[in-house]
Amino acid sequence: PSYEEIKEDLLLLKPHWNYLRLYDCDPHALTVIKVIEQEKLDFQLMLGAYIVAEMNNYGCPWGGGIYEEEQLEENKKTNDKTIQRLIDWSNQYPEIIFSVSLGNEACVDWTDHFVPVNRVIEFAQKVKQNIKQPITFCENYVPWLNYLKPLVNYIDFISIHTYPVWEYKHIHEAVDYTIANYETVAKQYPSVPIVITEAGWATNSHGRGINTEHVNEENQKMYFDDLMDWSEKNNILT
Repeated sequence: PSYEEIKEDLLLLKPHWNYLRLYDCDPHALTVIKVIEQEKLDFQLMLGAYIVAEMNNYGCPWGGGIYEEEQLEENKKTNDKTIQRLIDWSNQYPEIIFSVSLGNEACVDWTDHFVPVNRVIEFAQKVKQNIKQPITFCENYVPWLNYLKPLVNYIDFISIHTYPVWEYKHIHEAVDYTIANYETVAKQYPSVPIVITEAGWATNSHGRGINTEHVNEENQKMYFDDLMDWSEKNNILT
C-alpha cells in the first residue's frame, strides 16, 4: 500500500483506537511509522519481528513447515537481520513504538514457521539489552502453559491469542471460553501482565477447522462487543 492509502486507513482507525499492532519489520511497517510520524497521528505501535522457520514441524496440519536444511540455515540469518531491524527501529522511533514482539505463533505445535524456544530467548536477551521498550512474544494461549515457560523470565509481558471459533465453540459460549483461556494463563503467571493480541470471530468458512453454521457477521459483532465489554471492565489491554 502507498503512503496515501495507509494514511486513509489510519484516519479510519483514528477515532476508535490508539494502539496498533504490526507483525513485521518490513517496508509496509516502515511506511506506517512514517505516516504516523509525518501526519502527527495519535497512534502507538507494538512492532513485531516476524521470525521464520528454523526447524521443521512435521505436525503442521496443512502440510507446511517442512524445509530443506539449507533453507533453515538461511532463515536463521534472516531472523537475525529482522531482530536487528526491530532494535534499530525501536531506537529510531521511541515515541511511536511503545512495545515490541519477538515473533508471532512460531512455537505452537501446528505452526508452519517453527522456532525453538531457546532461540526466542536469545532474541529476547539481545533485544532487552538494546532497547528501552517492554518486550513480548505473541502466541496462542496453549504454549504459555508449558513449552514457553522458560521464555517468561526474559519478557516483560505475555501476549496471548484466543479464537473460540477455531475450537468449535458456539457463539454463546465464546467469550466465556476466551476468559477461561486468559485466566488459565494469568493464574500460572500472577506477577506477569498479560495482553490479548489476537482474538476474533470469522464471518465465513469452507468447513475445515470452523463449523460453517457458526460464522456470520452477527456472531462476529456479538463476540467483539462482548470481548470489548469484558476487557474494558477488567482493564485488560486487548
